[in-house]
Amino acid sequence: MQIWRPARAEGESVLRTCTELRLRTLVARIPLIVNNDVELARKIGADGLHFDDLSTRAEGAKKVLGANAIVGYTCGNDQAAVRTAESVGADYVSFCAVFPSPSVIACEIVPLEVIRETKRNVSIPVFASGGITVGNANLVMEAGADGLAVASAILGAEDPEASAKAFRAIIDKYRRFA
Repeated sequence: MQIWRPARAEGESVLRTCTELRLRTLVARIPLIVNNDVELARKIGADGLHFDDLSTRAEGAKKVLGANAIVGYTCGNDQAAVRTAESVGADYVSFCAVFPSPSVIACEIVPLEVIRETKRNVSIPVFASGGITVGNANLVMEAGADGLAVASAILGAEDPEASAKAFRAIIDKYRRFA
């Protein structure tokens, strides 16, 4: 699970909400990864950090959270960024957005061929997000993604639990990582 911190969220309210979320993920044995906020991740004892660019090195994040912290980067269509992410110690790379999405407005569209190319170029897991639905998730997984990040397709679903289970079944069908 990844926390996407809204720009308008402030102080104690964010910390309280994230602390509660962290407790729930511990009980459920789900890793919690915080987006772009090293200090918040440290305060709540997150399992890792995700960065939207390569300005923060993985080793720096691991110094704060511990050597076993999960660190990943969004890379866009830039294969040089993908290789750099792996070389600086990333545990995974992520692409945003694979399809147009109402919840992802700041990402360039990443063709499925970029996912295929990335799988040929790196040894770390590759994830995809943006506009992924139960109807197109198979295409993304067939392109080589090791996993999916979805928001709108679950949060906007009539039955979010059923939607989450449908995604889980698709991911499990193609799962390549442990």
